[in-house]
Amino acid sequence: MSGSEMIGGNTCLCGVMGDPIAHTLSPAIHNYLAKTLGVDSVYVPFHVKKEDLKDALRGAHGLGIKGMNVTVPHKQAVMDYLEYLDRDAAEIGAVNTLVKGETGYRGYNTDWRGLGQALAWEGVSLTGAHVVILGAGGAANAVAYLCGYEGASHVTILNRTLQKARILAERMAEKFPDTVFSSDGILGWKKLTGTGYLCIQTTSWGMRPNEGKAVIEDEEFYQKLAVAADIVFSPLETKYMKLAAAAGVKTFNGLNMLLLQAVWAFELMHGVKVTEEIITGARAYLKEILKDEA
Repeated sequence: MSGSEMIGGNTCLCGVMGDPIAHTLSPAIHNYLAKTLGVDSVYVPFHVKKEDLKDALRGAHGLGIKGMNVTVPHKQAVMDYLEYLDRDAAEIGAVNTLVKGETGYRGYNTDWRGLGQALAWEGVSLTGAHVVILGAGGAANAVAYLCGYEGASHVTILNRTLQKARILAERMAEKFPDTVFSSDGILGWKKLTGTGYLCIQTTSWGMRPNEGKAVIEDEEFYQKLAVAADIVFSPLETKYMKLAAAAGVKTFNGLNMLLLQAVWAFELMHGVKVTEEIITGARAYLKEILKDEA
């Protein structure tokens, strides 16, 4: 539904591309924002396979699609086909927001800002913290960048493919010399000494239809944590969060990050400002949607 509640000749089209894409809540957020702000826009999902990414971008630009969000597995690959790459997105090494330019799309990353604001909402500070990141994909790149930007003391990246974790850690260490970045395989958690870690889960493990899984299921791991954040938002409580909560750890899901990164993206696409009041309304709307799906 557009901001004017009627699709017409001036209605602009936006969307989100990924594979899979059926689970996305981005259309709900963007269409809510458009309707509330009176922006004449419709936002829809696009199921795009890896091998079709280049053609999809060319076709989208030709059709005049004003803006798009990018999700798994395209956040890094899309960088090869852009007219312009924002500095933060270039340093993160991943793009999640596209805005139509003259000859192609302009790439940005709003994930890191969304997560930073979501953490602040929860009263969690990264400054001086020892952070554990589970995963080394596009979302993990944004999280690692945020950790360095906010002055975390140490960031440990754990991933099933050690090489990906190592590359990410080395790249971020060059950008943020005051933060110690290290990497290991998933079982590297056993080397963590003491307690009080802030852990951010950035993989798709726990997301529907695999809600019964967690990257790490050993209860001993969760006893080392003080905070457990998950970027997954559906279900609202993942197995990772349940295991952490059982260990007495403060937990929260990815719903606020999803919402806040979408707000940043919406502002970039349409050149408008979303107020705190509208953000609060959008959050309540999302929670109702997820409650109905539970």
